[in-house]
Amino acid sequence: MSEIITISDHIGRTVVGEKVSEDKTTLTLKNPIIVHVHPNAEDGNLQVQSFPYIFMELIKGDKDKNNWTFNKSAIVVSDVELDDKLIQQVTQINTPKPPESEEEPEVVKLFSEE
Repeated sequence: MSEIITISDHIGRTVVGEKVSEDKTTLTLKNPIIVHVHPNAEDGNLQVQSFPYIFMELIKGDKDKNNWTFNKSAIVVSDVELDDKLIQQVTQINTPKPPESEEEPEVVKLFSEE
């Protein structure tokens, strides 16, 4: 895996992704994920959730074409070194699981058909 970059995007979300390219004005990340931290209402401990910038199931065709270009004037780039567990989550989120059986998967409807 290439260099993993951590940024805060234009609305303050923590985003982690594989650096594809960078120039004076932009930074492009492949398969970025959002890292969300929030308190657990029951015990007050912090919970960390991570999910893709866009779900792979919504991408038509080549799943490797999931690069996002961020304008540097609208982001903050961090130099933190991420924990191996989070790096593993980034990889797992962006690696589609092979089908478990030969059966057709259940279709999940994202939008109502009215």
